[in-house]
Order: sequence, then C-alpha cells, then structure tokens
Amino acid sequence: MRVVSIYDLRKLPLEEALAKLREAEWVLDEGAMLIPSREFSRILQVSGSVHKKLTHKHKVVRA
Repeated sequence: MRVVSIYDLRKLPLEEALAKLREAEWVLDEGAMLIPSREFSRILQVSGSVHKKLTHKHKVVRA
C-alpha cells in the first residue's frame, strides 16, 4: 500500500503533485483519514485552478 501525505503534496506544483498521486494508492489528510488517490486527484484538479487568496481589497461604495 503506497501512501502520500497531503503535506508533501502541498509543497509541490500541481503537475508534480498529480504525478505523485498517480504513483500512490492513498492520500493521508490532516485528520489522519485515508482518501483514495484517484478521488483526491479529481478534487485537486477541480480546486487547483481556483485562486483562494484575495490579491486586492474590495472597497465599500455608498450610494
């Protein structure tokens, strides 16, 4: 059984993380749960393109 940690995947660029997921069978997440690597790679591909941090602050405009 080949397992890769989610912490190791976060350090890698998306392409390298996906390659590492293809080699592994399971992913160990923060809660010590084992997730099948195929399911996790699908989640990573969908959420990997979403920018999670705001690059600018929104201004409040009053009418």
